[in-house]
Amino acid sequence: MGSKASLSATNLAVYHHHQCDLYLHNVYHRQTESKDSSRATSLLSEANFKRGLSWEDHLFKWLDRENLLLTVPSALLDPAVLYENIQADSRDHFFIAGLSFSPPNDQFEARFREAGKMPVRFGIAKPDLLEIFREKDVIKWKVIDAKVSSRVKTSHHVQLYFYTLCLSLVLPYYSFSPEGSAGIWLPPSEGFEKSEPSFEDLKSINYALLSSSLDQFFFDKLPDIISASIDDVRWHYNPQCQSCPYEHDCKSKAQAEGRLGSMANISMDDAQTLRRLLRLASQNVKTDTPPVSDIEDLHRLVAGPKKLEQLSVPFPSLIRQSKRILGLPKKGGNRESPVVEAARSRSSQVKLFRSCTLPRNEDVAVVISLKNDLTLTTPGIERYTITIISRQALPTLQLHQCGPGSELVPTLSSSISKIISEQSTFSPNLTTQFYVWSGNELSTLQRHLITTALTSNTPEQMKEVRTCIGALAQGTSLLQTAYQPLLLSGTLLNFLTHSQWSKAEVMAFLERMELSTTGTLPELRARAAKTIQQIQSEGGRAITSNSECTEFGQLPRVVVLQRELEHLIALPLPGYWDLSDCASVLLPETSPEARCPTNDQLMLLERQEITSLDESLKRRNLCMYAVLQDVRRRISEAGPNLLVNSAKVLSSTFMDLCRQEDLRKLFFVQQFEVLTRLYELWRTRIEGCPDAPVLEYVREAKKDGVRVHVFRLISGTLDVTMTDKNLSMYDKILVPDEEDNLGNDIPVEALFDDLAVSGVMFPLNDYNRSKWDSMHETVRKQLYIVDVRNIGGGEDSAKPEVILHACQRDSRVNFVPYKRYRISPRLVDFNTSKNMAALLELDLQWSTAISLAAEPPSLDHRNIPLIQMIMNPGSFQSTFCSTELLKKEQVIQKMFRELKDLGVEAAGSLILKSSQHRAAKRILSQRLSVIWGPPGTGKTYTIALSLLRLLDAEHRLGDTKRKIIFVTAMTHAAIDAVRTKIQSLMASYRAIESLPTAWLDRVCLEHVQSAHTHRAPSTRPLVYIYAGTTYQLYKFSKKYKSVQADCIIVDEAGQLGLSSLALVLRALSPDGRIILAGDSEQLAPILSANYPKIKDKRPIFGSVLDCLMYAPKTQQPTVTPAVDEPMESQGSSSLNGEEVAFNFVQLTENFRLNPDLGEFVSTIYSKSFKPQKLQARQLAQNLKLIENFRFESSTEPRWKEIQPDILISIQTFLFSLSKAMLREPQSELSPPRIHNNATIAALSAPLTQSGSINIVNDVTPPQAISLALLKLHADSRRSPGGDVLYDTHVRGEAEVATALVKMLMKCSPEDDIFVATPHRAQRDAVKAAFRRVGILNEGGTKNNSLDEDETLGLEKLKIGERGDSDGQSGEREIKEKVRIDTIERLQGSEAAFVICLFTAPKTLTSQDLSFLLERRRLNVAISRAKTLCIVVTSPNVLRPGVNVLANEETTKGYAFLKAFEERAWSFDLDVDLDRF
Repeated sequence: MGSKASLSATNLAVYHHHQCDLYLHNVYHRQTESKDSSRATSLLSEANFKRGLSWEDHLFKWLDRENLLLTVPSALLDPAVLYENIQADSRDHFFIAGLSFSPPNDQFEARFREAGKMPVRFGIAKPDLLEIFREKDVIKWKVIDAKVSSRVKTSHHVQLYFYTLCLSLVLPYYSFSPEGSAGIWLPPSEGFEKSEPSFEDLKSINYALLSSSLDQFFFDKLPDIISASIDDVRWHYNPQCQSCPYEHDCKSKAQAEGRLGSMANISMDDAQTLRRLLRLASQNVKTDTPPVSDIEDLHRLVAGPKKLEQLSVPFPSLIRQSKRILGLPKKGGNRESPVVEAARSRSSQVKLFRSCTLPRNEDVAVVISLKNDLTLTTPGIERYTITIISRQALPTLQLHQCGPGSELVPTLSSSISKIISEQSTFSPNLTTQFYVWSGNELSTLQRHLITTALTSNTPEQMKEVRTCIGALAQGTSLLQTAYQPLLLSGTLLNFLTHSQWSKAEVMAFLERMELSTTGTLPELRARAAKTIQQIQSEGGRAITSNSECTEFGQLPRVVVLQRELEHLIALPLPGYWDLSDCASVLLPETSPEARCPTNDQLMLLERQEITSLDESLKRRNLCMYAVLQDVRRRISEAGPNLLVNSAKVLSSTFMDLCRQEDLRKLFFVQQFEVLTRLYELWRTRIEGCPDAPVLEYVREAKKDGVRVHVFRLISGTLDVTMTDKNLSMYDKILVPDEEDNLGNDIPVEALFDDLAVSGVMFPLNDYNRSKWDSMHETVRKQLYIVDVRNIGGGEDSAKPEVILHACQRDSRVNFVPYKRYRISPRLVDFNTSKNMAALLELDLQWSTAISLAAEPPSLDHRNIPLIQMIMNPGSFQSTFCSTELLKKEQVIQKMFRELKDLGVEAAGSLILKSSQHRAAKRILSQRLSVIWGPPGTGKTYTIALSLLRLLDAEHRLGDTKRKIIFVTAMTHAAIDAVRTKIQSLMASYRAIESLPTAWLDRVCLEHVQSAHTHRAPSTRPLVYIYAGTTYQLYKFSKKYKSVQADCIIVDEAGQLGLSSLALVLRALSPDGRIILAGDSEQLAPILSANYPKIKDKRPIFGSVLDCLMYAPKTQQPTVTPAVDEPMESQGSSSLNGEEVAFNFVQLTENFRLNPDLGEFVSTIYSKSFKPQKLQARQLAQNLKLIENFRFESSTEPRWKEIQPDILISIQTFLFSLSKAMLREPQSELSPPRIHNNATIAALSAPLTQSGSINIVNDVTPPQAISLALLKLHADSRRSPGGDVLYDTHVRGEAEVATALVKMLMKCSPEDDIFVATPHRAQRDAVKAAFRRVGILNEGGTKNNSLDEDETLGLEKLKIGERGDSDGQSGEREIKEKVRIDTIERLQGSEAAFVICLFTAPKTLTSQDLSFLLERRRLNVAISRAKTLCIVVTSPNVLRPGVNVLANEETTKGYAFLKAFEERAWSFDLDVDLDRF
């Protein structure tokens, strides 16, 4: 065999697409390509290549017009010539095109040989562009590649890495310097033929991040692949193999050898899971027969009695994943795997799964086929064919309709209108379902509808696209258009009939529903209710007279048939299949539909062959329908009824209840959030909640005088729902866990209607009991609404007790002893209807308000505050008397400084720091103020004191009118924090005897806990401060309609969505103030779906803070500066490369974080922090005493429950950390690569190579160290290559956390500790380990008792003595010493020590790593620490696969974690996972 003996950048990129070692091996060694490589595949590649060239040409021409392009000859690069060309150019910034060079193969060879690897050679490299920056005498360069793609892909990053790596060695360092990043230039989203290129579409990435992920592949893995024998090269035939030149050979070999690839649609990740299963089975399950092949081994494993159950005890997550892949029911005894048997028998098999997304029948089937136009630079539809097949004669409809893409919407609109017109002539009305074959076709259809909606100009075009969207469109992409249809068939519109609405408002609703507005108020409400009920009935959401729902889950508007077949049928086709393959095995050979045109054949038909193309698409549609009918027949013959829904009556109902564009989008999002949450519940319930925790009933008991029920947790994990006020949410449902009968019985959970009781408080009362009575009879008899009160205890620690309180129709709840029940979540939602009502109310106000003549339509907010914030926050004017207020405030600030200088202690807490003072002046002078408070900067203190300053200044100006102030936040804890701070500061005011406080006597601070019972404000000239949730304040302002807020304060605004803010903004007075405080770099509101970024629009689907702080350049207003405001905080600024669009004040004094931790966290903020505290000196001494502790001889036996080697390592780690703090020599810890300025300034002697100080004496202060990194090397001899299962890994990680907490409790027994976990599984594993060693009591609380030898005589470390998080001194009462929880639940809290568990096994997917590496999540976890943050992570998180970096947000998080690594003292910890 000949040898090409070189690879190109393209080869490396294709490898990362296919993820196949065999591809690289074959390319390098010039393996002959498969003989049947498709011409269609070549045609597709050619079309994509031409589109890429067109984009490059377009980009280069634009750069040339902008005078930014230098084109060099195509000869191979000569660095000296390139240098002369650049020097001869007078521009400081431009791009070079035409560059090509030979990679530095000699230098690569030396590095390969140094590592003991076979050298790999590379061919000519041709990057698209080289960006040049001239800085003094240095030429900085950056590689740019132009890609005609909608997003950055992993393969793009691989090419950037290779080009940058080569050029960094080719270009001499004394003349050239790499800029440090590389970039992919994408075309405009609307197509480069329609828009010019933009620098906003140049997506850059730090080269250091790429090299961190790819160096190991390039210099270690790659030479191993190339040098291996072909029989030892890893490969797997799977759907990614499409377009590979060696595909046919691999397909044949996979079938012949019985490999995993002989089964259909087994991805690379799936294959790894099944290989783990087979490996563990060979190690743990006894068998008398040797391995034969993957398929036969899987067959024997599944068919063997109890084999999978035996493995499910130690490896539950692996077995769950394997059952999903193999098409096995997740519950019940083992059966044959239809996926395996299809490959063995070469015949199709039915998977015994239910489906609520494929109808069992329909009267009218509309089948759509689309062919993309490969000649367009932006993908579009070349031709379409619509086939309508009806059981009834519909004379107005044609069987087939064909045409060009430009006619698709008019044709669809006409067909939909005709079907709707015809269906009502039948009784019952005809049902209709639309079908496409693939997910790509559905995406193409949806994209075409959206593009048409954005470009329609005439009323007729808008009517047509509106009809299509109303009937067919789904998903969040609709938010890009002006069309947002109703969701859930109007189920969430019941709030329109509530008694809160006036007659004028109900008339407005009816007018928007296109109904008559005449009649009395009861008649109007009845008319609205009847129409809503009719919409629900047509959509299958209404409850019938016998309490049965007409639809389970929700049928999609357009069914993707391929997706449904994958779910229901196992086909005997290796790797992957398409419609033609599917038809060939499902349909009789003699059937004309079996001869379906392949994708390749369709692709080969040119534009000139329209007749042939249309005929082929017609045959394709008929084939699709025949396959659908055959699948239904096979399912029926298999016995069980797996298709639980019938098709629905077609409707294109479009009800524009909201007229204002932004409010309409928010109104849609509220519905979509509920739909998304319900969809996840429906998906699991239709299968009987197979992954739900299983409980076994033990006994009845009494707890705090209330009857409860005690269960034993048999399997799964369960949570006690945490609420701010310990409210009982009753957010779970409990049903008997019986063998799933896949006959006609529907699981009880699937019959439960969440929406009927989602906003009902349990236990039920006479007022709301009717909603429960509307439930299905089986639900009322067999399902319980329960609240989990406690978890823990019991005789068997492996099966802790679960205490529940149950509700049902009556008080008699009879559980059967030793019977098993499964518990699962339900939808609890008290807020959506209120949010929608508030949005609609604001929309009515906007519709009746007068347009602003001075503003263009796009900024016509009509002085509605919420809309004003979205459209143009800069239009909020300065407040009345702002200059006078600021002068009075300056007098007040000066007065407190003078009082403090005179020794008045209380005055110290009333002095604002520098940035806090700027924030206060902003609040006094502007109607809209945004206070950006990073972690520990005292934003709650700032807004509380600023409010009192405002009231004091107003009083001094003679303003004694009645005022109403709303204080709100997303959580009760945040609201309580503001209330407490205001009370504390008012007490400080009163503590100063000489201070006039008459104005304080007018202040009434009230907590609105129940709006229904809270008294109204009096008419007296008092200042009412009402603190409560947005929902309580909403109800309060609705009850007392005359209440208008003069000021609305929102704390933690980064957690609050705009729809929630609408609840209180509706009550703002015309001249009222809005004060927002929060941190946009902490966790935002939890959204169930992903929402698009709309061009030239603010991000309105996240938090209030995101909306104000981030906006496109076209919407960056100018705000009048406050008096003495430094100019650097005016206008827009940059926040880590993103534009910050609103004029805000960032608080910079940090009262929580030590200097080094503060310096690190501030790297993602626009301004650095000014530390106000130092690490407690006693910490270093306390940690050092751990050296003398001998846990093996401790009188407390629980120490022996922890792995001794882990304890020794943790003891070494903490002792070495103390030595580093005390500047003593140590060799266990690696010092930081970056020392922050605050740390360097504190050092009195140079660091040695080990990170210690050469000269140590008694006066040398301890070195403040707040960042520590534990690199967890978790390995298993039983798992080759470190292929460790997640279940095992989290147990090892939990053991490390346990050892850390036990040791820290010894070192500083009075201080609190947080253990922060991204995942609940990690938290549950840590809690189980803590209970085992006695850190937590059986109920899950911290065990505060320590044996006498446990205290070591340590001094109490008073963290609060240096100042708490708002800068006020005083020791803080520690209520909870050890807390283990997910990061979301820890937001807003703080502790002396924080342990962040960010490890992951190698088996974790890139999606899981993306969740782990979310920057806001990392920031919240790390910034909880006041004294010491210990991040526990693993090498594959610090060096993830390059595919993780394709996500821009994940890249930010990874860069943040790498920045922590560079600043932290690191320790390597080996953990033997075989012990777990």
